[in-house]
Amino acid sequence: MRKLSMALLAGVALVGCGVEPETGSVEPENENQEIVSNLIAAGFPVEDIMEADGVIYVGRDAHVTLAASRELLQAPGKGAEQYRTTNLVGTGVTKICVNPTADFNSYSLLSQGLDLAIANYNERGLRITFARGPTTGCTANITAQTMTGTGGSAGFPSGGLPYGIINIGTGLQSYSADVNEHVITHELGHAIGFRHTDYYNRSISCGSGGDEGQAGVGAIHIPGTPETATVGGSIMNSCFRATETGEWTSSDITALNYLYPTGGGGTACSSYNFTSYRGQNGTQISCGCPAVSGGTVWGTDMYTDDSNVCAAAVHAGVIPASGGNVTVTIQPGQNSYTGTTRNGITTYSYGAWAGSFSFAGRPTPPSCSTYNFTSYRGQNGTRIPCSCSAVSGGSVWGTDLYTDDSNVCVAAVHAGAIPASGGSLVVTIQPGQSSYTASTRNGITTSSWGSWPGSFSIGAW
Repeated sequence: MRKLSMALLAGVALVGCGVEPETGSVEPENENQEIVSNLIAAGFPVEDIMEADGVIYVGRDAHVTLAASRELLQAPGKGAEQYRTTNLVGTGVTKICVNPTADFNSYSLLSQGLDLAIANYNERGLRITFARGPTTGCTANITAQTMTGTGGSAGFPSGGLPYGIINIGTGLQSYSADVNEHVITHELGHAIGFRHTDYYNRSISCGSGGDEGQAGVGAIHIPGTPETATVGGSIMNSCFRATETGEWTSSDITALNYLYPTGGGGTACSSYNFTSYRGQNGTQISCGCPAVSGGTVWGTDMYTDDSNVCAAAVHAGVIPASGGNVTVTIQPGQNSYTGTTRNGITTYSYGAWAGSFSFAGRPTPPSCSTYNFTSYRGQNGTRIPCSCSAVSGGSVWGTDLYTDDSNVCVAAVHAGAIPASGGSLVVTIQPGQSSYTASTRNGITTSSWGSWPGSFSIGAW
């Protein structure tokens, strides 16, 4: 039986930031002929090798250089398991900055899709985070640029660095933001080392096409994921549908957590007794949570150290209810703890307690002021994480459902999602309403309005 779900390319070091420039004086035409010959000799089917704009691809969207094709013909000196790690992003990379070109930014849905794709990865609590550039603190960079058509292309990591470019088709501007999110998440997946889930039979998601080839040790099954692909079963399927949601499937999440767990660990949080760490303030413990179905928690952001860690992590917004990896930071006891409801979890208030914990490593989403929420009309249900500085004023119309030209940060204070001092939140795009009702909450008074074509609601991040 063929094996792979979100399979990782192994034995193929494709071009990226860490690859040395080609040497010698091979003419481009002869160079491509050698690349194709090497790929065939390494086991890739002829029908799955293509040339576009003078560049050779396998799997339709993975660029192969001359050096990479030659490496395919070399037997690895240590088993496939160790060689596989050269095609992952190294532990020295903690923040990958994705830098869109000006042309990329000129396509509104590509730009929105990039923000949503970055949020996809950051919501998983992995040992690597993504940020939209230009920004600071980057330990690796990827350029997001445009290409013709409705697909995308990228390559695989090399030298411990992600592949340095993702190409996204401008034809995706005619698709939904969710489809753009899906395609960009997919190409970023290649850039950090994932192969197509249905690499062994592209017809599963594409309707036609065959085996991309394993190239000897070219594909390693990721433990815990299905061994066969299905339509809609993974963001990493070869082809996408117009109905894609852009969200991870359960097997995608398993694969991400296996390859990039927080701190490189995989120990269950339930195996720790966090009360035993009292006094070791600042100590950080990385662990994993399965799907969360319940648990008792006291506090908000700062939790009593006998609280259920995984339920607290969902409440804090560092993982979704489907689970993920977290980093727990040991904190001193507090005089009191405040209960709140967030992300489907209700916590309790409590008085003085001898020990606490909080969660580390959660990236701050982009400023809400960078978004024009009226441009998202019709994309109902789209969720956009963003952040606000201290709120001093602004116009808002509505209660719970707000007109999409309202000041988001002021509306967030009114909704109770953030305090007036600012914070992070999630904006959900909603359909227009026939009327909007005024009210006063949390020191903010909103206005009434009649019919308006677009709305948003606001929730905790």
